[in-house]
Amino acid sequence: MAAQAACTKKQDFTLTVSPTSASLARGSTGAFGITIASVCGLTGDIGWGVALTSPSSTTGLAIHQNTYHVLLSSTHTSGGGSFTVSASQTAALTTYTLTVTARDTTLGLTHSVTASLIIDDFTLTANPTSVKVATGQTAFSTITVTGENGFSGTINYSFNEPSYVCNLQPDPVSLSSINTSISSTLSCNFSSGTNTVNISAAPNSGSPIRSVTVTITVS
Repeated sequence: MAAQAACTKKQDFTLTVSPTSASLARGSTGAFGITIASVCGLTGDIGWGVALTSPSSTTGLAIHQNTYHVLLSSTHTSGGGSFTVSASQTAALTTYTLTVTARDTTLGLTHSVTASLIIDDFTLTANPTSVKVATGQTAFSTITVTGENGFSGTINYSFNEPSYVCNLQPDPVSLSSINTSISSTLSCNFSSGTNTVNISAAPNSGSPIRSVTVTITVS
């Protein structure tokens, strides 16, 4: 059997991050993974970290690193790590740059890679928020969900009344770059009194959740 060809490169390591571009809604958390792999038999402890490097103001975002080191050996030539980014309800609707840096302390090798993070959101409104109808009449309100900063995805509605009392259509709805705002019709049939309908909207991931209230009075 022919001998294995010698490595023609210097000892080094590669660093990758996944995904390289992601969207994250306010009030939710996104996950990233990193992979460090040996080149030409490099072994040792590779430390790594992640930082938000642009824009200058990153108020409202928080990074949590789940691991900080990858140990490379002759039998373990690659390893991974992960981190999460959480966006508060007040995070700026913009695109952030995440920079991951890894360093081998033995040879002094340093590599960096970047990922883009777009913070987006959606709003939920009701019009009108207060409806008065006579006994036996159906009350209507328009429920509108609007994407912000390129938000896209399926929005699912829920409310606190049984389907034989209130109905909301269409549900679910899908926001996209083409359909940035979609309205649904809430129709309710109450027999009497003042009734409060709480409507919530959430993407398939379950967060964030946006809510509105419609008050329906039957007289």
